[in-house]
Amino acid sequence: MSFRPARSERGFTLIEVVLAVALVAVIATMVFSGLYLTTSAIDRTRAAAAEEQILRSTLRLMAEELAMSVNHPMAPWLGINAQVNGEQADTVAFLSVGQFRGTDSASETETVRIVYTRDEDRLLRIVRRNLYGINDESIDQLELAVKVQGFNVRYYDRKTNVWSDEWDSRARASVPSALLIELSLSQESPEPRIIRELVSVGVPS
Repeated sequence: MSFRPARSERGFTLIEVVLAVALVAVIATMVFSGLYLTTSAIDRTRAAAAEEQILRSTLRLMAEELAMSVNHPMAPWLGINAQVNGEQADTVAFLSVGQFRGTDSASETETVRIVYTRDEDRLLRIVRRNLYGINDESIDQLELAVKVQGFNVRYYDRKTNVWSDEWDSRARASVPSALLIELSLSQESPEPRIIRELVSVGVPS
């Protein structure tokens, strides 16, 4: 007489094992895919926040220097409207008084010539410490932002209550009362990211 084990005591078949492994693999894939997407989203958010902070700091630096700007016949206050490849590439040049970053002589208050300008996809800050120098030894250049698609500046004249695309203190005999700075940044999406800052001139920002 032969003995057969009960059905409940039989082991798993190969097909059952394969199906179980496949099911576990599918579940693991779903879990890890969700975790990866969540982590990627968090990383992108953190990177965007860090970039936003840098740009806001950049605009605050510009606002501080513009707020302390002064007019001088030897170094006129200029706002030049220009375009490169159909995108705004303005230039702003002015004298400013204060303690300036990016220079070795920033321990004391000084008057310097500052230029903001777009060079291809970069926003540059160029500082000349020696206003009467004839060489480049007194010039410092700092990269303020990258992936810049456009740099547009508008100028407000309190006397006429009019916004202009250009400014020349040699004709107006004054500095603008305020500026509207607009930075357009290249993004992965089709639409550029635009950051604006309104700056009062002649008073601390």
